Amino acid sequence: MQVRVSDVNFDWQTHPEAEALIDRLVAEATAVSPAVAQLAGRLTTDTATRLVDWLDHISWPVETGELAAAGFIDGWNSVAGVWRHPGAQLPAVVPARDRGLALRVDDALAAREMLGGKAAVEGSPLSGFCRVLLDADAVRVFAVERRSWAAGVQPKLWERRDELKATAAWNLWAARNRHEDPMFGVTQAVDVASAMVALVPPGLAASYVLEQERRFWQRRNTAAAAQHARQDRLGLGWGNHDHHTFRSSRKSFQELIQVFTTLGFRRREKFYAGAEAGWGAQVLEHPDSGGVIFADVDLGPEEIQVDFAGEQLGTIGLWCALHGESVLSAGMHHLEGQFEFDALRETLPGGHMRPFSDFPHLRQAFTEAEIWPVPAERLDKLVADGVLDRETADRMARDGAAGSHLENLARRGGFKGFNQENVSSTIAATDPRSYRPV
Repeated sequence: MQVRVSDVNFDWQTHPEAEALIDRLVAEATAVSPAVAQLAGRLTTDTATRLVDWLDHISWPVETGELAAAGFIDGWNSVAGVWRHPGAQLPAVVPARDRGLALRVDDALAAREMLGGKAAVEGSPLSGFCRVLLDADAVRVFAVERRSWAAGVQPKLWERRDELKATAAWNLWAARNRHEDPMFGVTQAVDVASAMVALVPPGLAASYVLEQERRFWQRRNTAAAAQHARQDRLGLGWGNHDHHTFRSSRKSFQELIQVFTTLGFRRREKFYAGAEAGWGAQVLEHPDSGGVIFADVDLGPEEIQVDFAGEQLGTIGLWCALHGESVLSAGMHHLEGQFEFDALRETLPGGHMRPFSDFPHLRQAFTEAEIWPVPAERLDKLVADGVLDRETADRMARDGAAGSHLENLARRGGFKGFNQENVSSTIAATDPRSYRPV
């Protein structure tokens, strides 16, 4: 099976009318509910995030004609009555008499414990949608676990056999051997993904994979652990995640894409940073779980439509040669979360790299790299292959090499795309051969 980057062109635009509608509803909720206003304040001061960045959906007495005029579509990749915007990164809207906000979290029970709710969690663990009521004054506030938009906004209560299948699917990914030989290990990940979707719908399997990958990445990144601790004091987890970035060697790239397509991800835009950059990426999005993936690989201008079998190591390939494949022992290169951009840079301990996107609609920057030790045998092989000189290899053996990051992102205007203009300089600056920690 040959897998290539997508030929589909995506021309993402801002959608100010749709964003203005969402902002108005959030402002109305804040104005009539002291609990919502207090929560919004805590999110800003405690986590450097905005309330809207956590919202899964808003239930509100809003006219469907207004939603349609702003570009929202009834039932888009969901069920009837749930209005979503296909071109914007914004919460869904559910026209309803009762007013409600639903915060997307990793663990509804944890959110209840940390935010003071007393109601029982509705829905089964690991199901497509479960929720817990946190507050019920003028606006009902829920914490929700969203793993499938096919579930709509109604909690799913499973029978025992479905719970067992979900647990088995979760454990399949958790139990796989991340330290296999790269070619065998990535191929094995395809088999594991296939076994998972034989047990549960692809949206659930995809959400299980990304949640576990976030956990693995976080354990290896100090900035991630620090920010997660701030967010988890409110029981939120990584509900503000934007996308997940996996790096791949050229030899394993086709199998990596097959892992994700087996889980139901669809290829979105291709990301090519230019001939001078030497790398590209396939963006994938899951139509049901909503998860987004960047799959990075070394790429030359003549290779946009060919497979990736060469040996030349650029920034991406060298990172994999030093640390391993992202889907195996290395873990993700970075998770990108939605934040109050300046507030995160001011309040999160540790260094922050220079922004590589600084537009009204999109701001992006990495934290400084987590430095990882490199096994001596990998360095010796890279020296023998002529990829590294002995001086650089000795420095890496002594000091380690650039590993993972947390990425700080702020979107405005509902913009769903990415910046392809300035990212190359930042990727080059993270190259383990030249990176120096602050």
